[in-house]
Amino acid sequence: MIYLTKKFRWVAVLLTVTSLFLSACGSDEEDEVDALEEEAATITVPPAYVFDSRFAAGESSVSYSGQVVRNLLLQDLKSLTDSVGKDGGRSITVDDMLRLYEYDDALNLKTRTTTGSLPASESQYSALSTGKNLVGKISDEPVIGYNRTADDLVREWFATIAENSQDPDKLGTPMAYTSDDGVDMSQMVNKVLIGAVPYYQATGVYLGGLLERDNSEARNGTDPYTAMEHAWDEAFGYFGAARDYSRYTDEQLAGKVDDFTFDSNSDGSIDFKSEYNFGLSRNAGKRDKGGSGVDFTQEIFSAFLAGRTAITNQGSVAEISAYRQTAANGMEKVIAATVVHYINDTLSDMSKLGTADESISNLNKHWAEMKGYTVALQYNPFRLITDGQLAELHGIMGKAPIYDQPGSNAYNTQVNNYKRAKDVMQAAYGFSNTNMENW
Repeated sequence: MIYLTKKFRWVAVLLTVTSLFLSACGSDEEDEVDALEEEAATITVPPAYVFDSRFAAGESSVSYSGQVVRNLLLQDLKSLTDSVGKDGGRSITVDDMLRLYEYDDALNLKTRTTTGSLPASESQYSALSTGKNLVGKISDEPVIGYNRTADDLVREWFATIAENSQDPDKLGTPMAYTSDDGVDMSQMVNKVLIGAVPYYQATGVYLGGLLERDNSEARNGTDPYTAMEHAWDEAFGYFGAARDYSRYTDEQLAGKVDDFTFDSNSDGSIDFKSEYNFGLSRNAGKRDKGGSGVDFTQEIFSAFLAGRTAITNQGSVAEISAYRQTAANGMEKVIAATVVHYINDTLSDMSKLGTADESISNLNKHWAEMKGYTVALQYNPFRLITDGQLAELHGIMGKAPIYDQPGSNAYNTQVNNYKRAKDVMQAAYGFSNTNMENW
């Protein structure tokens, strides 16, 4: 019995050792299989903004329809405020503007935006996404140079536009949307809102809070994307580019609606969610077209594609952060280059005062675009320009255009001030002398 007991103990030991050996071998093989599967699941950067779900086979993980609706509302509000200055324009009320600014799905409105020679796949806001408006996403940060929020300013401009449009002497002319001191309020509403809603949301909210969002599990346990993937998509949605943005030339993005839309899936219509280019994405093309040695469109789109790929591949914080910075800085440089463009336009308009080529409405328009985009620059936590530089720019630009005649001391002083503004912009962004002159 003693012998048998020892025998069985040795057998047990041998079996245990063998089992551990086989288990170890199996573990190595499983690790290799897991590594191969992980490598196979890693994706490369795609040419278009198209990403499959990690959690639901056959489903896309890209979703930003709410951002599309807000870009449409912003664009449609500009169309409405512009309309009072056109021939045959009708007067509007504050409530008319608030219907877009504070949009409610119960209104069941259709967009004013057209898609050129092809119809839109969906024209009602609520068919694209529900529960979306502009006022709910606007920054409450005080505007530098005004010490009031963007919401306060926009509502004041709404009231003045509505009042002006009731005046038959102003209706149908640019004076319907121009203040008594020459501020083109249609442009101011639009450019300030570009900064305080899509630009602020893209950089300050979604890219700014990106790293605090989970990237390991499906959001809410059921969505086809993680919280981090979705936040990145929403930032891209506010940039406003079509999914196949790289197919568009700078000339197309700077052109008319049939140029910056394309029926990529050949279904006979234009999908606002994938085949239309909005505001900032078009401005990038305009500045590339008018510039030299810059490629903002490629810089921004490549960063959004590579960053989303890194998130899908669960890349490192350092890698994702680098792409985030590039995307945010790229959008900022587009707005900054546009400020330079309108400083140049404003200087050109001022030089024509008192001549046969004088156009006060052009001066008012270009001044407001310059000023409004300068306001927009503040809404980015990653910004390259400082608060001090922004304060200096606002001090130079003032709160309304000036109309001093060329040759006067006041005119010469303001020209020199605007040249100083260009120096501030060049110091902040490193733009070339050629672009500072030609944008």
